[in-house]
Amino acid sequence: MYKFALILAVSILGFSACKPEEPKVDPPASTGVSLTIKFTPKFKGAPLSWAVAYINASADTMSFDKVKYLMSNFVLEKENGELFYITDGYAYLSLKDGRDSVVFKNLPTGNFKSIRFTVGLDSVVNHSDPAGRALDHPLSPSLNEMHWGWAGGYIFNIVEGYYKNNGANAAFSYHVALEKNSRTHSFVENFTMSKNSRMVMDIHLDKYFDNVITFGIKKDGAYSHSADVDPVMDKFIQNMNGVFEFVSFK
Repeated sequence: MYKFALILAVSILGFSACKPEEPKVDPPASTGVSLTIKFTPKFKGAPLSWAVAYINASADTMSFDKVKYLMSNFVLEKENGELFYITDGYAYLSLKDGRDSVVFKNLPTGNFKSIRFTVGLDSVVNHSDPAGRALDHPLSPSLNEMHWGWAGGYIFNIVEGYYKNNGANAAFSYHVALEKNSRTHSFVENFTMSKNSRMVMDIHLDKYFDNVITFGIKKDGAYSHSADVDPVMDKFIQNMNGVFEFVSFK
C-alpha cells in the first residue's frame, strides 16, 4: 500500500513538472493618440470680447451675441498622400458658451501634411433622423438647438448679434443652412502626431464682413435664414472661406 502511494505521488509530481507554461499574452496594442482642436474667436486679429462693440469694414457698429458651428468630415492627409477619415468626425461649437474645442481619439501616429473639415453636412446626414443619436452627440438637437426638422435639416453656422441702426439697437441674424452653403476648409501644414496633441485655429469673425467682398449689415441686409432664393445669404456666404486660420500644433 505504501509503495502504491509513493508511485502515485511521484507520478503526480512528474505530471506537474511537465505541464506546459501558460501562453504569454502580449499587452493590448495602442489604440492611437488623441487630437484636440481649439478654435479661438478673434476680430481684426485680437481676441474677441462679447461685451465690446466693433466697427466693421462697412462702418457698422456691431457686437456679437451668438456664434455656433456644426462641422463634419474631418480628414487628415498623411505624408504619403493617404487620407485618414476620422470616424464619427463631427463637432459642435458654441463660442460664447465656451464650447470652443473638439477632441478626436484613437487617431494614427505619423507624419501628416494637411487637415480639412467641412462647416455643414452632406445630404444624407443633414436629412437623417437625429432621434437615435446620444444626447451629448454633436448632432443631437437637444444639445445644439440647430435642427429645423427632417425636411429642413440642420443649421450649419449661426452668426448673431446687435448693431446700431439710426442710433437704436437692432439685431442681425445669419443662419447658414442647406447643402449648397456647406464650405470645406483645408489647411496645408506639416505636423507629426506621436503623442496626444493639440491644434489651435483662429476664427476671424471680421472676415464675414470684409473678405472676398465687403458685406454691410445695413447695406446688404441684417437677416437671412438661408431660403432657397436668398440674395443676402448668397453675398454673406462668399466670405466664409477666409474665416478660419491654422495657428499652431504641438
